[in-house]
Amino acid sequence: MNHEDLLVRDLTGSGKTLGFCLPMVEMFRRDKCFGGGKPLAMILAPTRELAIQISKELELLKHYPKEYNVLTVYGGVDIYGQTAELRRGVDIFVGTTGRVKDHMERRNFDFTNLRFAVLDEADIMLNLGFKEDVEHIMKTIRMSNPANLQGLMFSATVPKWVHQIASMFLR
Repeated sequence: MNHEDLLVRDLTGSGKTLGFCLPMVEMFRRDKCFGGGKPLAMILAPTRELAIQISKELELLKHYPKEYNVLTVYGGVDIYGQTAELRRGVDIFVGTTGRVKDHMERRNFDFTNLRFAVLDEADIMLNLGFKEDVEHIMKTIRMSNPANLQGLMFSATVPKWVHQIASMFLR
């Protein structure tokens, strides 16, 4: 993967998740990035189910059980347990919009090593009313992170807002 941002459109169930997870994990392996304690990638999903699915894909890509740490965050469960896991060290952070925003507002998330910010199913985020939250999250990440951050957006459709968010946060 080069460091250009990317917007991908394809049908639900077409393999977009593996399409971004596999190259990302392989790049982290190649560069020996795992184990630094700070998240290397943040993947934003519109629903708990999708966040869990993404995390399962990432777990399946491991060469051995402790190769890297994936934390999945979403509402309805104890935020303090998630905070404790973040403090212990996470390589890949997957979450729903609201819970990611909660962690950001509590300053639980350190962006200094973040190399990827991924929006999966961006059109669904819009349909579920997460427009402002997504914009806030992406703006915060862009403002606080070094220039080597790569933004990726994946969507089954590309409505006007997806174009707008892409033009605002992808180079």
